[in-house]
Amino acid sequence: MLDEKLPDDVAKLRPRKLRLGPDVERLLEGVAGVEVDPKKAGQANGLRPKADSVNAARRAGCGQIEYITREYCRCGHYLAGQIEDEYLAWERNLAETHERLSTEADRKLKPFRVMALAALPFLIWPLLYPVLFDDFGSLTTWLWMLPGIAIFGLFGLIQAIVTAELNDSAQALAAASFEQFLTERIGMPSN
Repeated sequence: MLDEKLPDDVAKLRPRKLRLGPDVERLLEGVAGVEVDPKKAGQANGLRPKADSVNAARRAGCGQIEYITREYCRCGHYLAGQIEDEYLAWERNLAETHERLSTEADRKLKPFRVMALAALPFLIWPLLYPVLFDDFGSLTTWLWMLPGIAIFGLFGLIQAIVTAELNDSAQALAAASFEQFLTERIGMPSN
């Protein structure tokens, strides 16, 4: 079979250009180097994710958008490490924000804690009166508790208002997960 001579016109035949579906051609374009129509050469590759997708990450080195499930960018850089670094920075930022809110709340509540100490005589005197004087005391003695209760109630209300943002931060820090990071990073630009 190899010894057969082919006619001269067979050598002049050009091979047909094989046309596959557009998706297959785009897939093979990046892998096998299939030729692309010059009209379509300027268009973006449809196999890359959109920039505002949860599954997308912009590579810091080359600027290309890749799927976060890929371990390496198409240019060869380690993409998984970049995503992990972004997650750790996000988590560290949550912890720093919580720490800052904690110190700020402590600073704001310090004068109110001293004021709350002013309520102690109003609460202790009616309780000590029966012990010191062997008398249960009159109603006016027990009414002395009302200012102390009012002061502690006001302090509790102020503390609840001041620490509301701190409590929200603590909840966000406790519930921080990689999935939450992925949904929140859509709005923040990737490096």
